[in-house]
Amino acid sequence: MATVSERFLWGRQEGRIRHWSVFVGGFAGVVSALLLVALLGSGSGESLTYDVLLPASLFYAPPVISAVSTFRGGGLLVSLAVGVVPAISFGAVSVVRQLVAGGSSSDAPLWAVVVGFGLIGVVGSVVGFLAGRGVSKFIEG
Repeated sequence: MATVSERFLWGRQEGRIRHWSVFVGGFAGVVSALLLVALLGSGSGESLTYDVLLPASLFYAPPVISAVSTFRGGGLLVSLAVGVVPAISFGAVSVVRQLVAGGSSSDAPLWAVVVGFGLIGVVGSVVGFLAGRGVSKFIEG
C-alpha cells in the first residue's frame, strides 16, 4: 500500500508504466514530430506549423497534459517529465539539424534556449498538476 507522499510523487500504483508511456512518451513523440517538421521541413505548411502548432506544443500543451495526467492518477514526477519533454525534444532536434545542415543559425546558445524552454514547461506542468489535483479533489467530494 502506497503512502500519501508516494502517491503524490508517483501516482497510482496500477498501470504506472502504461501511464508514463502514454503521457510522457506519447507527448514526446508528438512534440518531436512537430519539431522535425518545423526545423527540418521547408514545405508549404510552414506558417501553420510555426504560428500555431509549434507554440501550442512547446508552451500551451504541458499544463493541459499535466492536468489530464494528474486527473487520471499520475503523480508529480510524471507532470515534471511532461514539462521538460518540449525542451529536451527541441534540444535533440536542434542538434540533429546542426549535424545535418552544419553550423548554428541562432544568436543564443542552444543550452540557454533549452533551459528556458525547460523552465517554462516545468512551471506550466506544476500549474497543470495543481489544477488536476484540485479538480480530482473537487470531484471526489
